[in-house]
Amino acid sequence: MGDNPAATHQSPKRKGGRPSRAEASAKALRGVDLTTVDPVAILRAIAADQSQPGSTRVMACRALLGVQNQDPAANPGGDTRINARAAALMMRHAN
Repeated sequence: MGDNPAATHQSPKRKGGRPSRAEASAKALRGVDLTTVDPVAILRAIAADQSQPGSTRVMACRALLGVQNQDPAANPGGDTRINARAAALMMRHAN
């Protein structure tokens, strides 16, 4: 019974080919200091880049407007708080 593959309970191994999203994210973020990443500056660059597809630029503009329209009293940290949250999200997805 030990030789029967159907009776042996093992987790399947990943075959070669395209890496998983987690593996690709971890590889891309390796060596990047996430505390220096400014997501607002990245969104501004994407919104201004004429070579990007229109839908990508529109999404970047919407995200910028969402950040810009926040009440300063509700968000006393400004961009610093947004940067910290973005860095935390990137770290979570990298692991």
